[in-house]
Amino acid sequence: MVKLNAGVKQCVRFIHESTKKLEGDIGSGPKAPFKTPYTGSDRTVTFEKNMPFNRRVKAWERDNMDKDEWFKEKYAWKHSLQKKAFKEKGYRRRSKGDDKRHYKEQNVMQSVSQLKLNPLVDYLYGTNPVLAALRSSKRTDFGKLHLHNPKKTPKDESIIALANSRGINIIDTTKQDLNRMTDNGVHNGIVLETRPLDICELKNLGKPSKERINIGKTGLEDENTLELERDTNTSRFPVGIYLDEISDPHNVGAIIRSAYFLGVDFIVLSSRNCASLTPLVSKASSGAMEFIPIFYALKPLSFFEESAANGWSIVSTLAPQQIARYSNKAVDRKQLHELVQESPVLLVIGSEGDGIRTNLVSRSTHVVGINPARAALDNSVDSLNVSVATALLISQLVDE
Repeated sequence: MVKLNAGVKQCVRFIHESTKKLEGDIGSGPKAPFKTPYTGSDRTVTFEKNMPFNRRVKAWERDNMDKDEWFKEKYAWKHSLQKKAFKEKGYRRRSKGDDKRHYKEQNVMQSVSQLKLNPLVDYLYGTNPVLAALRSSKRTDFGKLHLHNPKKTPKDESIIALANSRGINIIDTTKQDLNRMTDNGVHNGIVLETRPLDICELKNLGKPSKERINIGKTGLEDENTLELERDTNTSRFPVGIYLDEISDPHNVGAIIRSAYFLGVDFIVLSSRNCASLTPLVSKASSGAMEFIPIFYALKPLSFFEESAANGWSIVSTLAPQQIARYSNKAVDRKQLHELVQESPVLLVIGSEGDGIRTNLVSRSTHVVGINPARAALDNSVDSLNVSVATALLISQLVDE
């Protein structure tokens, strides 16, 4: 017989007692880990003890009425007052059926509209551009005049009168079609079909004169010169603007508007990378594009060289930090008025991002910049908008 030492006996005794205790626990079922009011008692827990034994009496039950009848009697006066107010204002409640009919009619209108835009036609829009196009002589061929809810204003009446005098067909057009014609532009309910502007291409600017501007054109004609009679201040020499690769149509339109208002004689655009003279530019110029002479320069380098050789002062606008590189050509902007008294001036404007091309600056006779008046200028606002800067420099040139 094997004898067990004291430690082994104690271990066997512990296992035996634990097994008996576990068997007893399993037989009696699971026990709650906390004490309840019914622990150790014979009382049982029923479902009714967990339900409320009283309930609030509803108002319609207290009055022995049906719920719908009770609400009608209590709030009918409010509905009658609302109905009366709606009737006095002329409102009508739209039912679900009305909504369906409304959207159905709207869809039918959209499907019926079969407007086809002609890519060879300019759709001038807005009151001022359309009125300017009809008053000026730069455009000769017109299509239809589209109107939507015209107002009885002097400008609208003038547009209709000019259209009738030119034999233009006036038609009533939906706002949806006008939005399509103008690419959702602000058309004021007026759109005019017309041929795009015919822009001449320049070769150079001729000999200076205070009364007229001599321009050399490119082309196959025998007569390649054009004379512009000035309608601005003839006590000074002519002032023109050259826009070098300004692609934003809003900036181009704003510059044209300022130039026309301040008395610039003409504008020259670079033939590449410059915004086209679209209806959007005419809208941004508030119609000034229809009056001021505008040209293209196919060969800017030779245009600058030949114009400078003919006595024109070509002034390029630069950022203040770039002026030091061309110190021998730099002039203060306050000296521009003196310059235009001595010779005609072509003011060159570049884009906000890249500025004027270096090869054009090198062929300019002068450079000018606008220094900030604030000493502590944050670098996030280190320059003016190109149209604003142009207006300031034009003002320096033409002011008495």
